[in-house]
Amino acid sequence: SLPISARILPAVWQMKRKRDLLTRQVKKYKARLNVDGSRQRKHLDYDRTYAPVASWPAIRLLLILSSIYNWHTIQLDYVLAYPQAPVERTLFMRIPKGVEVEGDNTEEHVLQIERNVYGQKQAGRVWHKHLVSKLSSIGFVQSKIDPCVFYKGRIIYVLYTDNTILAGPNKKEIDETIKQIKSAGLQITVEGSIEDFLG
Repeated sequence: SLPISARILPAVWQMKRKRDLLTRQVKKYKARLNVDGSRQRKHLDYDRTYAPVASWPAIRLLLILSSIYNWHTIQLDYVLAYPQAPVERTLFMRIPKGVEVEGDNTEEHVLQIERNVYGQKQAGRVWHKHLVSKLSSIGFVQSKIDPCVFYKGRIIYVLYTDNTILAGPNKKEIDETIKQIKSAGLQITVEGSIEDFLG
């Protein structure tokens, strides 16, 4: 049963092909279930939507420092980043097309959103706040100049939504930091080289 004021948002499937930058060969097919955020109402379904990304001068500075001082660099990617954060407020979504409710009519059922799914107007902001909280819990300090640059020991961490570069002079320190990020409950993949960072 739904609250009287509940708005039921449509579900949207997003299909995507990821290609290798050099060969243009398809290396991965992706399907993601999103909520249709265009139907959300301000101050009822969301309030603020702004989420920062690292500035290009910050990214360039990190690359220059890494090049000059021969630092170790590694690229990380957060697996399904947004849903790693809890939902900001209660939202409901229609059963997506192609999903059957056994022995019942799908029109009589809805899904209550438990995680910060893609498509919500505030999804980027909720993810960023969640990530900053997790990084702070393992000792990262957020830059006062760029909210997507963090420091920990001799490591610099640059964040662009869910893509990250870790750089520093000590490989063991970077490896230990990756373990700490995982132990904080964040799911990441180590992409390795930064040559294709943000394409």
